[in-house]
Amino acid sequence: MARADAFDYILVHEMCHLYYKNHSKDFWNLVSKIMPDYEKRREWLRRYGVRMDL
Repeated sequence: MARADAFDYILVHEMCHLYYKNHSKDFWNLVSKIMPDYEKRREWLRRYGVRMDL
């Protein structure tokens, strides 16, 4: 139901939790290395994710 780029962000986000079990600066640095535009994708989910029905 999510856009493909938003789904990719969710996947990268969750995979980064395999290394960091929190949302520390190191965690976000890893996300950023893998997906430099993650903030744009995260913002889309923040805005529109609530409209998705699973």
